[in-house]
Amino acid sequence: MSELQALLRVQQDDDLIRAIDARRDALGPRVIALDKARLRAIDDAGRNEAALDRELERLHALEANIVDHKQRHEKNLGVLNQAHKLKEATAAMAQVEAARRVLADEESELLGLARRIAELRALAVSSREAAVAVEAAQGAERAAIAADRESIDAELAHARSRRAESSKTVSATMLSRYDKVLARRKSAVVFPLGSGFSCGSCDTAMAMQRRPAMASGTLIEMCEGCGVLLYMPIATTTEG
Repeated sequence: MSELQALLRVQQDDDLIRAIDARRDALGPRVIALDKARLRAIDDAGRNEAALDRELERLHALEANIVDHKQRHEKNLGVLNQAHKLKEATAAMAQVEAARRVLADEESELLGLARRIAELRALAVSSREAAVAVEAAQGAERAAIAADRESIDAELAHARSRRAESSKTVSATMLSRYDKVLARRKSAVVFPLGSGFSCGSCDTAMAMQRRPAMASGTLIEMCEGCGVLLYMPIATTTEG
């Protein structure tokens, strides 16, 4: 096998490796979409839980205030009942009425807050169940993606092993040139010369003094335009 044939075989292996890599990369967006859906469900549940906790804290604080204000109200009633002078009775009555209004407002707020907490508690339970349902619904698809990735990884390992074997038939110097171009392009590296000794990649014409040597079909040269490796496609050199 000529070095050109060996190099073309390495390129075929690299083409296959890129195709397998692309299939593996295509699994990424599917996983990302699943992760986003799961995260949304978890975030919704977390927000509802946090809102419920905040309202419960308000409830406890309000209940404590009501207890305190009721005690003050009872104290004000006691002062009113013991008042003997009109001025003292008037002042005590004003405090009693003020405390009564405060208590009425707080008890009304307490009722509204209790309804809000009941709604949030139901919403928290619903969102937790929704998060669990999302996780369960994604199970089969995640398992399928994992199986696809495992299969692709096995295929990729085989392709890389075959590429390693193919590269052994290429000289170290040529393989180094090829690998450097491949690292830069991340696509095809070796191209046939077109009509008029033009590059099969960028169509740059080869210098006249280089054409006689290339015409033999055994030489591999670098394109002066785009840097790919070029060869003359002669039937006897491309049979595999």
